[in-house]
Amino acid sequence: MISVKNLSYVYSPKTPFTKQALFDINFDIADGDFFGIIGSTGAGKSTLVSHFNALTRIQKKSGTVIVDDMDLSVKKLDLKRLRAKVGMVFQYPEHQLFDDTVEKDVRFGPKNLGLSADEQKARAKNAIELVGLDYAAIAERSPFELSGGQKRRVALAGVLAMQPEILVLDEPTAGLDPVGKREIMELIVRIKSVCPTVVMISHNMDEIAAYCNRIAVLGHGKLIGVFTPKELFGSRELLEKSDVNLPLVTEIASRLNAAGVDIDPSILTESELTEAVLKAGGYA
Repeated sequence: MISVKNLSYVYSPKTPFTKQALFDINFDIADGDFFGIIGSTGAGKSTLVSHFNALTRIQKKSGTVIVDDMDLSVKKLDLKRLRAKVGMVFQYPEHQLFDDTVEKDVRFGPKNLGLSADEQKARAKNAIELVGLDYAAIAERSPFELSGGQKRRVALAGVLAMQPEILVLDEPTAGLDPVGKREIMELIVRIKSVCPTVVMISHNMDEIAAYCNRIAVLGHGKLIGVFTPKELFGSRELLEKSDVNLPLVTEIASRLNAAGVDIDPSILTESELTEAVLKAGGYA
């Protein structure tokens, strides 16, 4: 689905402010992956994913990104086709809202695709309902009158109305309380049934461990490796090398195990931990 080959990127080249953000990155994202990208602040995560729909263009002789059959390093790139295929949701997506009604905001993408008014309306209605909002109650309201959680859902609906095959999420739960975080992640899981490939940047290791099947780890613009959650969070040496913390769930399981409780120290999800604690206590 996405193949990154020898990708490098330099900000402000040939100036006193030159900074290399990416160094010779290589990995593949398969169709159907829930693919995590992690690393400390400044590791190059957002710069990397902004290449996937050409918001950041590939610099000359600096590698390429292939999305299906599209080589994103070519000069005459079909941006409309690419951005219909790859939907990008930025950190704090509610800041992307701009139109005077929810429906107009969500219809903006389909309108730019040149779709008919009826198709625009149908896509907007489907997308609004997909993110768990009542179309009849919210379509004619100003997006700026909504709650923070509703704004985030409307912004997400605007991307989904393009009917992308790949959804790229940059810190989708940033700034939310625990209930809001859980609701957004459950929503993303539902969305994956219609948008099969999800790429997610996150600093929340519990979310990464619980939802992603593969994880790319970046450090100072370089790819440390691509791992399964078990491979990454099951190796203290790899965690130290990657400057990555254990998920809180795994940390709790590890400490219980060290205290003599018969629990697998590599547990990754809350449900697994709950089941293991009940079993260790003789309640399951």
